[in-house]
Amino acid sequence: MDEKLKYNKVLWIEIGHCDGKHFLLGNPHTYKGRIHAYCPKKDTTFCISLCEITKMSKESRYWISGYLSGNEPAPPEEFDGETSVDYFQSQRYKSWEKQVKHFREKGELGE
Repeated sequence: MDEKLKYNKVLWIEIGHCDGKHFLLGNPHTYKGRIHAYCPKKDTTFCISLCEITKMSKESRYWISGYLSGNEPAPPEEFDGETSVDYFQSQRYKSWEKQVKHFREKGELGE
């Protein structure tokens, strides 16, 4: 691993399959919601989803919340001539809302 790897020590997380604190790095550009992180114990980086994190700093919680907001799947397309009321009450919009809720809670696309 590059010894010059920079990470913010307040952005720590803990995960179930490796002891100690790990650190958030950014977007690994793999799948929506995946997070690039660093393990100093093994001196390696890895990708993780929110649902795999068991404990985190307050700062990490804010960082992840903002990160996931920026990675949310796009809402469904509005059809020509469709009113705002019809759009927001449509089944496709309601389905998207459920998908986004799941994404914010788990960091994974689904449902």
